Amino acid sequence: MTLVLFERKKDTLRVSLNRTSALNAINSAVLQELEQGLKQYESDPGFQALLLFGQGGCFASGADIKELASLDEEGMRRFLQLRERTFSLLENFPLPTVAIIEKYALGTGLELALCCDFRIAATGAKLGIPSAKLGIVESYEYFTRLVRAVGPSWAKKMVFTGDQVEAETAFQIGLVEELSPPERIFEKAEAILSRMLKNSASSIQQTKRVIAECAQDPNLLLVKDRALPMVDSTKSPDFKGASRAFLEKKGRKEF
Repeated sequence: MTLVLFERKKDTLRVSLNRTSALNAINSAVLQELEQGLKQYESDPGFQALLLFGQGGCFASGADIKELASLDEEGMRRFLQLRERTFSLLENFPLPTVAIIEKYALGTGLELALCCDFRIAATGAKLGIPSAKLGIVESYEYFTRLVRAVGPSWAKKMVFTGDQVEAETAFQIGLVEELSPPERIFEKAEAILSRMLKNSASSIQQTKRVIAECAQDPNLLLVKDRALPMVDSTKSPDFKGASRAFLEKKGRKEF
């Protein structure tokens, strides 16, 4: 059985977890298939965006606790290395990435969603981190992604209580960027992607890279040339074509 599906829909790579019997709980086999697929498609020029969701109407209910409980220290380290290596591939995927959250995004499932550029949650969905209830402390990578999204206070509240937050609360605290009725969530995702894909693909890709660098180095201590992104972009065919079209349109209006 294929645990992660990779499908083409026009210019979008649709990636879906397909372990529906376990509410798409994430185990090593799921991570391995996800890693292989992301490596395969990250340089494919036929795609302009990635859409991530779960089959069966559920995003991901968390890590496979049965597998985790069976691991010794070496096995746990291997699992975490695989998880963070795979999630980093998604986080650094060169295209815009959107996660569709239905029903649950818990634990490792929530971290997976946090690796996408945007998250759309269905009203009624629940998000949470039950690690304290299980006696687990999550990884540095996980907490870094969480704190970037909601700040340290909400991160601590979510983890210390272990409470699941409703989609509406997740939206208010910045854990997700959009809400949608469940029956229209794919339609909303497609509408957002459509607006993105009308813009310059090279500009979006470079902007994604620059924002990631800003998140890692907010004071720009490692940046030698702060003007470089804009200077380079003005040399691109996209800028030259768009600026010429803009000036021609403005000129026609003036006359």
